[in-house]
Amino acid sequence: MFIQEAHRETSHLASKLFAHFCLLLNEEKLVELFNVAANLQQIGVETDKDKLLLSPITLNQYYQLLEMSAPLFRQHDFYLKLGQLFDISDAGVLGYASLSVENLRQSWKITSQNYSLFPHPLTAEQIINNQEVSFRLKQSVRPLVYSIYLQEEWLSSTWKWMRMRLPQISDDPALTIKLAYPAPQYHQSYQNIFPGRILFDQPQTEMCFPEHWYDMRFPTANPATAELCQQQCSLIISQLDKQSDLVDRVRRLLLLTPQREFPTLENIAEQIQLPVHTFHRQLKKSGLNYRHIANEVRMELAKDYLDKTNLPLQEISFLLGYEHSANFYRAFKNWLGHTPTDYRQKSKQ
Repeated sequence: MFIQEAHRETSHLASKLFAHFCLLLNEEKLVELFNVAANLQQIGVETDKDKLLLSPITLNQYYQLLEMSAPLFRQHDFYLKLGQLFDISDAGVLGYASLSVENLRQSWKITSQNYSLFPHPLTAEQIINNQEVSFRLKQSVRPLVYSIYLQEEWLSSTWKWMRMRLPQISDDPALTIKLAYPAPQYHQSYQNIFPGRILFDQPQTEMCFPEHWYDMRFPTANPATAELCQQQCSLIISQLDKQSDLVDRVRRLLLLTPQREFPTLENIAEQIQLPVHTFHRQLKKSGLNYRHIANEVRMELAKDYLDKTNLPLQEISFLLGYEHSANFYRAFKNWLGHTPTDYRQKSKQ
């Protein structure tokens, strides 16, 4: 019964997010530009074009779908608008738990603790300094077109998440959005969503706001409900650990949220909320180890750079964490049977 409930919880979130995606495609008249049914089949989702919204999609597949659409919508504010469609009820029991706690400080804590119930390809760190809170997105080594769409969707949905809890901050200019990329042609759309300053070409992408926002009481605060929902979240997570494909989860964490130096085995085990020895043992049962999975993901990223960018090979090797280009050349050839140069030339033909 509880395993079925865990499956329902994550399926509910994926189906809700997918429904928002399809709705926005229709509203923005982008359906002909991106064939949802064809792309679902490409990532292994069985679908009926007449019952598209009933497609049994997972969260991992949903974010794959977003990635596939990103290059087509690079001149469009699609992902900012997608974030605005997020509703707290989409997150199921975790949504109700974060609504029932006292304030944003507790809401951030409960969401972080239950990451497995609402895993996003991007991760953020919380920084409190000089009476200001910053949600800073960890930098990705993905090509910029893939990084921007996720940042826009994360920022937009997070702001929606905050103002749903605290309506009084909806028009407060004390909010500051810093973006680690140039202003797109639709930059005015940012001003339509965020009430404060919008700063492009910054060192890092951040959402900043006064610390006193953190302790404003939620109108929906209910300690008893919050405790009950948190217990339910913990129970569901314990079942997700049993039913999820661990290797796939590790690949997704590495592929979609990498930095120049990949997380250690201990870091990934912590994110998945498993003891290190249990994490290692479960990977071993699958016939793989963490080093093999990390190398596999590096090579997928390398192929992505070689296929879709004109970055010099030396820069690609640096982004993938190799101190010397020769090490990247050797690893790529050993893995794929030909050099990065040969691979790029063939992919351009």
